Amino acid sequence: MKLSASSIASRTMLAAALLAASAITVLPAQAQATGPTYSWKNVKVGGGGFVPGMIAHPLQRGLFYAKTDVLGAYRYNAATSAWIPLNDWTPPEKAYLYGIDTIAIDPSNEQKFYMIAGGTFNDPNAMFLSSQDQGRTFKQMPLPFSTGANSEARHMGERLQVDPNLGNVLYYGTANSPVNASNNGLWKSTNGGDTWNKVPSFPALSNDGSGGGVAFVVFHKGSNWNQPAGSPTSIIYAAVNTKAAAESGATLFKSSDAGATWNRVWGAPNGMVPQRGLIGPDGYLYLTFNKFDPQLSAQHMRDGQVWKVNILSGGDEWTNITPLGNSPKSYAFVGLSVDPNRPQTVVVNTSGWYDVGVPIETMYRSTDGGATWTDIRANATLDLSAAPWSARSDGHLTFGNSGGSLLDPFDPDHAFLTSGGAIWETRNLTQPQTNWAYGQDGVEEAVALSLISPTPNEWNAYPLISGQGDFCGLTHTNVNTAPATKFTNQTCKNTESLDYAKKNSKIVVRVGTDDWTDTKHFGAISWNGGYSWNPFGNNGPSANGEGGRVAISGDGTTILWSAKDAPTVISSNAGASWTEVPVPQEAMIVADGDDVDTFYAFDMPKGAFYASYDKGATWTLLNKVNGGPGLENGLPAWGDAISVPLGKKGEIWASMANGLYRNTNRGQGAWTKMPAVESAKGLGFGMAAPGASYPAMYLDGSINGVIGVYRSTDTGATWVRIDSPQGQYGHANNDRSKITGDPKTFGTVYINKRGIMVGTSSN
Repeated sequence: MKLSASSIASRTMLAAALLAASAITVLPAQAQATGPTYSWKNVKVGGGGFVPGMIAHPLQRGLFYAKTDVLGAYRYNAATSAWIPLNDWTPPEKAYLYGIDTIAIDPSNEQKFYMIAGGTFNDPNAMFLSSQDQGRTFKQMPLPFSTGANSEARHMGERLQVDPNLGNVLYYGTANSPVNASNNGLWKSTNGGDTWNKVPSFPALSNDGSGGGVAFVVFHKGSNWNQPAGSPTSIIYAAVNTKAAAESGATLFKSSDAGATWNRVWGAPNGMVPQRGLIGPDGYLYLTFNKFDPQLSAQHMRDGQVWKVNILSGGDEWTNITPLGNSPKSYAFVGLSVDPNRPQTVVVNTSGWYDVGVPIETMYRSTDGGATWTDIRANATLDLSAAPWSARSDGHLTFGNSGGSLLDPFDPDHAFLTSGGAIWETRNLTQPQTNWAYGQDGVEEAVALSLISPTPNEWNAYPLISGQGDFCGLTHTNVNTAPATKFTNQTCKNTESLDYAKKNSKIVVRVGTDDWTDTKHFGAISWNGGYSWNPFGNNGPSANGEGGRVAISGDGTTILWSAKDAPTVISSNAGASWTEVPVPQEAMIVADGDDVDTFYAFDMPKGAFYASYDKGATWTLLNKVNGGPGLENGLPAWGDAISVPLGKKGEIWASMANGLYRNTNRGQGAWTKMPAVESAKGLGFGMAAPGASYPAMYLDGSINGVIGVYRSTDTGATWVRIDSPQGQYGHANNDRSKITGDPKTFGTVYINKRGIMVGTSSN
């Protein structure tokens, strides 16, 4: 049962009962019995994306969990030192469940694992996921509040916790979002998460969107020393991260009666907001802080401090134990881990520490409760061999923007540090010189914004070139090995569009955004198949390069560029100069790879289709737009992509929210809607099947009511599903999905899902 935001907001107690009735059990489904047999794996990138935090189980050696902001949770396989994804069963209509806000374990049961998922504070969808088998299967429970896995507050945590003395009791602290504001606060379950009720005595949040809400919850397990076995933990702490809390200093609260009542813990630093908190075996609650800032991202966190609270004395006395002195820093402290078996052993990590634009984050380690600290980065070596492309061009080695720290409770030398690009791992933490390497084998969180698989040329036959979010892009010479370098000359933030000359694949073009350098270049051209690049000599009319799309003629002589912030332009001199053309701004564009003179453009909001048959010199509107969102000749507005097959002159396919359309006459005349396809979010072409004359087609969409990835070897007459319910890999059926077949190998397809997935089949 799907609960509306309005009904939940007004009737909290009824919501809890309805939530219990709407529980769903999710089990791995059987693979489709018919059709080709497909094997799927990640294209090896080795880094990228944000890993905000990790947790360890105190009862089982090597049992760690990691959460990511957009691509699910993972469990560590100690035997292989690799990570196992836990969200690949997620159906496409619940793709938001790949954003993991918080994770928790039952400290008394190594089989139980929990997480709360949801993408952003503005999305009312949140889901409690409970597992009794270490994340192999999950039960789902819709929740009546929003959560922000991909928000700027993702550093905080963990805000979901299990009572160590009574495993059926769980607490969760919400965000501070205006969405579902009446349900913001602290929530409690007494039956393992099957039902939830808001804790009425916990102080109300401001509900103004400031800060991250309830930052963390911690149980003082030892406070039950005089209670009967099976009693809930008496003393609980919870921290609040909001603007109002920072201004008042009311950031830490305590319950001494198992959550029935809550009182402020006096003595917290004024103007500061908490990030993480953990209780160590020495009887202290350790906390990391930073000064409140409306922008919570690592680039804006500053004035960090580390404190500890004596929770055994009865007075909750505070001590400032900030590394390098008590005065505020230009950076924040975020990550925190305590060793549950070694009193006074604690690590913290910085966030937002820059030196002339270079992140110089570090981990500090103390074995005396914060009296003294060791700067780990000062005597550390960093091994980038798992993702050599991530090396900085200036040669500076850095952990990146840190997220969290984790100490192995069974091995004092084993530790992790997470960041906005990697999981770092060391196995000699206690030594004077520490060695760190990427420890995220299996965690592929890079977000591909564009994918092409070029045809061979006399120099190479690269399987894949990808435009990436946040780190420009990669040219893969082998999908099983991370590339040595990323796109350079120029560097960029996002590569939003790629294309290559279909009759001369040595020529590749890209456009995107460039947030990292003062000299802005929004596009580049490669003359050697993506091995090296040269920036366009001119940005044309684009001021920011946002929303860029690019297409290049089959012979490589003409480039068409459609940007969000500028008129559409064309160049016949490799981007040295540009001429405006009468194509609507931000139109979808594509070149007819077999007809070197022809370009197509689709004005998505109006549903207008244009074509040029003279390399962009003149353009023709090929349809009349109806009064509403539709075309006179059958092609609707608001499509997701237009694409053309190799070797088929004049053929165009349009991927639409309501189906798949085909035109075989260079965009002129009517479009034919393909039967059975109910929605098409992306279409790609690959090598034709043996004996077939038409390229294999790969569709991310819905056919006969089932969303998935499909293949056709007979020009779309029939389709077979090639992914499976238990292996959907996230982000299936996305708007404007990026999917392409390989023109060099039949049966091979690439798609942007949990990272870039490659599917292969010999039949």
